[in-house]
Amino acid sequence: MVEVNSIKSMLHYELECGRGYYSGFKLEPKEVDLVKNLIIQQWIAIIKQYDPLLWQQFAKRGIEKYHELSHLLNHELIWKKSNRIFSNKDAEAIRSMSLIKNLEKIYGPVIIVDEENVGYEEIDWRLVRPNQLSDIGPLHADDWFLQLGHGVLPPPHRKAIKVWVALCCEPGLNGLQVVPHSQKKEWRYHGVYRHGFVKPQIDEDELQVQLLHTFPGDAIVFHDKLLHAGALNKGKNCRISMEFMLFVNK
Repeated sequence: MVEVNSIKSMLHYELECGRGYYSGFKLEPKEVDLVKNLIIQQWIAIIKQYDPLLWQQFAKRGIEKYHELSHLLNHELIWKKSNRIFSNKDAEAIRSMSLIKNLEKIYGPVIIVDEENVGYEEIDWRLVRPNQLSDIGPLHADDWFLQLGHGVLPPPHRKAIKVWVALCCEPGLNGLQVVPHSQKKEWRYHGVYRHGFVKPQIDEDELQVQLLHTFPGDAIVFHDKLLHAGALNKGKNCRISMEFMLFVNK
């Protein structure tokens, strides 16, 4: 109990008063492999839908080398967010893993937010090719989406936090980048219609962005007002991660 209270105090301080993020949680190695296998199954199934003749070629090459064949597909169309949301069954499997259990030791029961109204707790994954600016978005705070009319308000006595998990990554070459302490300040932005709805576009000059050094399984928990974005992938393989929004007790 002492350790739980210590982590809870540290987590609260970092998110509210400190850097805006906390990096003390992770998936176990066997859980990383399980999640990667779930993604690969979904990845192959989606490719089959769009081009039944190509899926075996992609399966043989492997998801981390997807970029070597991605020119054969309409990448932007095929990997829209709706195709990267885990099924209800897979989301339930991920929920039962150690990461959520450890978060619930700190926060009590959590709600994984259904941001896209899919009808169940929503967890999605990302596939970022090397040196492809189009695979990443601009710096933003997740709270901005809510302000622009897209998202779900927390119930009374709860607050929103985000969880990002590295699955396939090359530390120091790709992953999540943040602006430490940015959750304490209001930033200028405007809405731009992109990918079917209005998304935020930051209006600030150059900021001090930090690439977080993450290994497979590392989870970053952060404030919904923290400025963050996926980093340009400077590695040799595709970066794969998953993320979800939580409503937790205040």
